[in-house]
Amino acid sequence: MKKRPFYITFFLCVLVLAVVCFTGCSEEEVQGTSVDISYLNKNETKLVKETHYLQGDDIKENIVEVLTLLCTVPENKELRATLTSGINIVTYTLEDDQVTVSLSEKYKDIPRTTEVLTRAAIVRSLTALDGVSCVMITINGEPLTDTSGNVVGIMTADMFVDNAGEMVEAQDTKVMLRLYFANEEGDGLIAVNRELSHNADVSNVSMEKIVLEQLIKGPANEETYPVISPDTKIVSVTVKDGICHINFDSAFETAINNVTTDVTIYSIVNSLSELSTVNKVQISIDGDSDNKFRDKYDFSTVFERNLSLVN
Repeated sequence: MKKRPFYITFFLCVLVLAVVCFTGCSEEEVQGTSVDISYLNKNETKLVKETHYLQGDDIKENIVEVLTLLCTVPENKELRATLTSGINIVTYTLEDDQVTVSLSEKYKDIPRTTEVLTRAAIVRSLTALDGVSCVMITINGEPLTDTSGNVVGIMTADMFVDNAGEMVEAQDTKVMLRLYFANEEGDGLIAVNRELSHNADVSNVSMEKIVLEQLIKGPANEETYPVISPDTKIVSVTVKDGICHINFDSAFETAINNVTTDVTIYSIVNSLSELSTVNKVQISIDGDSDNKFRDKYDFSTVFERNLSLVN
């Protein structure tokens, strides 16, 4: 998929928006596709949606209009533009139903809480378009990472904390996870409960990714043992039709202690299956779905919960 020169379409879109603004049309007379654009309020504590009418003839032109609106100061004086402070959109690409937006280095200077809201606004505004279901943000082509250095990866609108369907705010709630770690022999699983604080630092992260990060982090007691190499990085994690698709980097191949392949696989599958959003799991390494994991399981395998390994 070739990158569309954003600077050309950006200014064309600004021109279109200017024409619409100066025609003085009433809302009833406006022709186009309606879409909800998310803006930050002045205090940068929540997102507020405003409806706009797009004039594009296809999905690519609509994406450019949405990106333009995100860079434009809204008429409502209680709101501010989503992308400000010298943050430029370098380029964007559309592949299948995923939009990848590359932002300038200035994006890294946004305060943490504001960045979470900014990210949510970008994702929610773009996925409001028909034909766009997920978004990935990069910084000058490099994947966006969280405060722990993990790649944020592909995002969907439902990954963000939502209040009354209209706002996304920094919250502090408790989340109880049920995780499966290895027994001492490495041939069985032990279930443990772990309580986490789901606040502004993780509200931009899906529950599926939080589960995987906790498995990689390892157990918190001496009664259970790690199942995944701590060097493993999560490239992406998405859920579609109840199937959680995970893409790890090559460090996932590394066996840890004497843990069997089945224990590693089903620690992940069983832990994720505790979430209401996941029924099955598919795993790949660096996007490769053609080979086998440790010469036992094809990456094309879709795994279901297996409690026979649980002690």
